[in-house]
Order: sequence, then C-alpha cells, then structure tokens
Amino acid sequence: MTREEVIKLVQDSDLSAAGKNTWISRIREEGLTQSLVDDLKAVLQVEIDAGFQKLGIDISDTPEYKAAEAEMVKDAEAAKADYDQKMAALASQVKQAEADALKAVDDIKIQAVKSSIT
Repeated sequence: MTREEVIKLVQDSDLSAAGKNTWISRIREEGLTQSLVDDLKAVLQVEIDAGFQKLGIDISDTPEYKAAEAEMVKDAEAAKADYDQKMAALASQVKQAEADALKAVDDIKIQAVKSSIT
C-alpha cells in the first residue's frame, strides 16, 4: 500500500478524530516504516475487535481464529527453540573462551617461571 492509501484507510476507520489526526501525522512524518505499520495494525485490530464485541460476536471461537492461534503458538515455540539453541551455542563458546584464556594465563605463568630460573 502507498502512504496515501494508508492515510485513506485511517480516515475511513472508526478511530476517533484525534486518533486519526495522530496517525496521519505519524504517517506523514515517519513514512511507512515497519514499526509504524505494525503499531497501526494493532490499533486497528483493537477497533475491529471492539466492533465485534459490540455486536456480541466472539471470534475467538471460530475455526479460523483457532487455526491462527495454533500457528502463532507454533511460531513462538519455534522462535524459543531457536533462541535456546543459539544461547546454548553462545554459552559453549564462552566456556571455551574461558578455558582458552585460563590455559593462556597458565602458559604465561610457566614461561615466567622458566625465565626466572634461567
């Protein structure tokens, strides 16, 4: 979407006049950054959910919602597993670096003792 299309989307939304002005100003100042788009999506989703709630519609009990929720949980678990794996690799690297540093210090001490003897 272009900046103008997103501004039109905001103007046509159920956001308050002040909210619309705030978002339009942000869009014009910041451009369509990923952060801004993510924030705007979240705000618009809140408005959509509020509209459903006013109508008495619970979308959390639909197959589509449950499938999306399951996919989100799967993605979160995969991200956590990846994070845990990377943290374990970093911990291993740190442990190896510490061992290498201790060995280097020991080698320096040995060389110092040898130098003082001769």
